[in-house]
Amino acid sequence: MLIEQAAADWEGLWSLLYAASHATLRLSIGVPLAPGVDLTFAAMDIREARDELEWLDDGLVERGAPVDLGVLRPTDDVNAARLVLDRLLATALDRASRLADGASEVEEFACLTRVTNKLFTARTAILGRVP
Repeated sequence: MLIEQAAADWEGLWSLLYAASHATLRLSIGVPLAPGVDLTFAAMDIREARDELEWLDDGLVERGAPVDLGVLRPTDDVNAARLVLDRLLATALDRASRLADGASEVEEFACLTRVTNKLFTARTAILGRVP
């Protein structure tokens, strides 16, 4: 639902990253230590991508919709959770690309380039392979 309803603008991208960073951190707690470390770093990368957006536009936090996907229960399928995160990040990468295409300032384009790099790295860590 978030993927379909998040706006195709800066606020929508911020909302996707908010949900993905929190969900990735929660997933890192629900897996064994070794993959958990990789997921923790992925959550940090997503958070840093969100920081990039917030540094560019300090009012973004107030305008964006913070969406929380909730806790990962012990009975939840970890691989299904990874695929949900993959969809969130694929959508965020698409939104970032579209925003970069329409960027009117060098600072916007540079920000979205850094965001894209962070998201690609995080997505690779979450999936355990290059998507």
